Amino acid sequence: MDATCPSSVPGDYVGGVIRYVEIGVAGAVIDRNACCGTHLANTAQMQVLKLAGVDRIRGGNMRLFFYIGTRVREYAEASLVRDKRLAGLLSCPPESQCEAVERSIRQVKVSLKALKSLRGQLVPLVGHDLRNQLVAQDGGKLQTTVYHCEDGDGPFASSVGSELAKLMAGVNSEWLAVIASGSKADGGALVVVGSKEASITDTVERLAPLLGTCKGGMSHGTWRGRAASFTQLAKLNLSAPSPATGSSSVI
Repeated sequence: MDATCPSSVPGDYVGGVIRYVEIGVAGAVIDRNACCGTHLANTAQMQVLKLAGVDRIRGGNMRLFFYIGTRVREYAEASLVRDKRLAGLLSCPPESQCEAVERSIRQVKVSLKALKSLRGQLVPLVGHDLRNQLVAQDGGKLQTTVYHCEDGDGPFASSVGSELAKLMAGVNSEWLAVIASGSKADGGALVVVGSKEASITDTVERLAPLLGTCKGGMSHGTWRGRAASFTQLAKLNLSAPSPATGSSSVI
C-alpha cells in the first residue's frame, strides 16, 4: 500500500482515486482527511446541517457530531416524540424537563438516605428475632430458620446475615439460617449463614433445584448470591437428611 494512503483504506485496495478534504488554505490547513461520504454536485443539496455536539480528543483536536439533510428531520421528529413522552411522565413542558429530572434525582437521594437509616434500625430487630428462633430449638439438633423479606434488597439480606452471625457467635450449638430478599416471582438476594461451611454448602445445593438458579459464593463463613425465584422456598426442608449422603438431620 502506498505510504500516502490513509490507514483507514482496506488492505485489499489495489489503486484508484482517493479524495481528500482539506479545511483551510495552503500553509494554514486546519484539517485534512480522506473523503468517506456521498459526493454532492452542490452543497445546497445538503438542505440543512445541524451540529449535534463536540468531543475534545487528544492533541487538542475536536470531533464534531452532526446531522445532514433528511437525518435532521428524523432527529427533530424523534426529539418531539421524546419531549411529548417526557412531558407526560414529568407533568411539565419541555423547557422545564431538566429541572424536573434534577428535582426527581434529589428526591430519590433523600429517599435512599431515609431507606438506609430505616434499614439500619430494622436489621438488629430482625437479627435478634432470628436468633431467638434458633436458640429456642433443641440444642442437640441443627437449629435452623428461614427468613424471607419480599420488600428487601441485597444489602438488607447481607446485613441481616452479618448481624445474625455476630449475635450467634457465643452460641455453642450448630445453627443455620437462610435469608431471602426479593419478590417470590422474580427472586433476588440470597444469604445462607451458619456455624459450619459444610452445612451451608449442602443447603445451597438443596436450594438450587427449588429456586431455579442460585449464583454466588462463599466468603468468611457466609454464602451470598442471587436466586431466580422464591416461589418454592417454603418447600425447603432443612431437617431432612442430605440427598447426597443420606446422613442424619445435621447438614
